[in-house]
Amino acid sequence: MTLSAVWADLDRLDDEMAELAGQAAELTSYAGRWVCQRAGFEPSPLCLLRPLAELMDLLADGFGDLRSLALDDWADLRHGVASTRRDLGAVDDGVVGLLPVAA
Repeated sequence: MTLSAVWADLDRLDDEMAELAGQAAELTSYAGRWVCQRAGFEPSPLCLLRPLAELMDLLADGFGDLRSLALDDWADLRHGVASTRRDLGAVDDGVVGLLPVAA
């Protein structure tokens, strides 16, 4: 077993991060589609809550922006984790090549 195999947890971390990114996408999509519905505030022209319907559009846009920002930042973080994992593996492999290792 090489020392680089010790960093295998970082490979699994990327899978976990991918799952969390999917959950964030689902959550913001759900909120934009179902939480931010105008229909509940527009049951009739006389509804006192009718002005809030326009705010639902702004709220839905906010969830869309949150989704884009969060997923972009998360993708950058995942890229950094993957890059670090490669670098750590390369350093470990280099050290193993230079130092005697007891079997």
